[in-house]
Amino acid sequence: MVKFLLAKLKSNFLIPIGLMLLYLLLPTANSGIDGYAYASALKWGHEMVWPHHLLYVPFGRLFFLVMSFVQPLVLMKLLNALAAGISLFIFQRILKELQINCTHYFVLFVGACFGMMRYAAENETYILPLLCSLLGTLCFIKNIKLQKNSFLIFSGLWFGLGVLFHQIHGLWYLGFAIPLLANFNLKKAFVFMASGGVLVISVYILAYTTSKSATGIIKFVLHDVYAGQVTTSISLTNFIMTPISFIRTFIQVHGYMKPLLMANPLLLILPIAFLVIGFVSIKTLLKYSTKQASEFGLVSKAIFWSFILQFSFAFYSVGNAEFMVMLPVLIVLWVVLNFHIPTKPVFYISLMLLFWNIVFGLSPAHFLDLDGSKQLMAKMEKYPNAKWIVDEPQKIENMLDYYTGVNASNGKVIRPFINDTLQITLIKNLAKTELLTNCFNNGKHFGRQSLTITSHDFDDYNNFKHAEIDSVKYFGGTYFIEKLSVK
Repeated sequence: MVKFLLAKLKSNFLIPIGLMLLYLLLPTANSGIDGYAYASALKWGHEMVWPHHLLYVPFGRLFFLVMSFVQPLVLMKLLNALAAGISLFIFQRILKELQINCTHYFVLFVGACFGMMRYAAENETYILPLLCSLLGTLCFIKNIKLQKNSFLIFSGLWFGLGVLFHQIHGLWYLGFAIPLLANFNLKKAFVFMASGGVLVISVYILAYTTSKSATGIIKFVLHDVYAGQVTTSISLTNFIMTPISFIRTFIQVHGYMKPLLMANPLLLILPIAFLVIGFVSIKTLLKYSTKQASEFGLVSKAIFWSFILQFSFAFYSVGNAEFMVMLPVLIVLWVVLNFHIPTKPVFYISLMLLFWNIVFGLSPAHFLDLDGSKQLMAKMEKYPNAKWIVDEPQKIENMLDYYTGVNASNGKVIRPFINDTLQITLIKNLAKTELLTNCFNNGKHFGRQSLTITSHDFDDYNNFKHAEIDSVKYFGGTYFIEKLSVK
């Protein structure tokens, strides 16, 4: 009996639990703009309605009210790590239902991808909807195998819940509806879409009627579109950022790797080993993988459409890496359904991804100060009468609100990119105080911000004198804090 239990533990739980513990032990100490915004909402009970991820903040608020002894930022990282571990377990169940052998290797691969690691260790909205969509996928497959409409209803409900946690998962839901409609399974398509659809519509109507919004239900649901937070044009940046973000969904690549490697030359072994093992493993996969016909053709088509829709929207959103978290899951599911592939190369690639993303992803984010934002807040306390123009105003505002109270940033942080007329007014209003900034010569690491910000963004500050008065040192860089005055 003991041997049997140990075997079951190893086969069903070992890798998901091991990865979950990794996420729990190495949460990021460098939370982003949204991470602090959600944490502030949870802590102070304001801004509970975020239309594009309707349930995330209320869900976290409920946990915080029960566990108020845990700081919201820490609590949500714990919940996301737990949700990621459960997601990997459900993913393994899906592979078993699809009669895939050696499921452990594929679970390890998905769990070792940087997209999963990154958001499992952060207060972000992308792991909980992934869990819901995986549960929806599992129920969908159960319906095909057992032909019970109850599983189709539960599938729609889980997909609908995923949409309520983040609207982006509506594309995964739609991807599963397309083959049903294409095969003229109208009754099943109706049951599948109606179950989740009624849930989503009902919750959005309830949220709209209880919120203070008076803009109309459509503008409420599509808040980010009407607020100008969704890019509605395609440019060269889409073609540059999409492949970069797609690669980073699997393996972390960032500007801070250069100083990290310079400080620890021994780490150069890892890129060399990765290139060698990756090249040999991929070559083996391409050579020995064979096409196969699957009895789950409908699932294969659903996975295909879900991937196309999710990837297309990520491209449309200027290669937003946040919208690519689910892509490794969808890719693996489609590949194993259509090809018989050797598993040892998958294991070697997964192992290298795991080591790489721990060393260059989770560990730096957990142990190092990568942007100096907390130190910058300390400098704000050092100069209490100053007004600040900072390069990431939204993040600093969210941090101030989280740590010191709602609207604590009001009047202290001034948005950059002002025009000449506003410059003059600003200086007159601030004549009796100090105007400080970290926007110039701030030693930023090469990353998405440095690729997307343009040189003319700070041109309006040419009429100011710059005098360095302080600095903030962080890993691999320095903020030079300057006092601005009229020439």
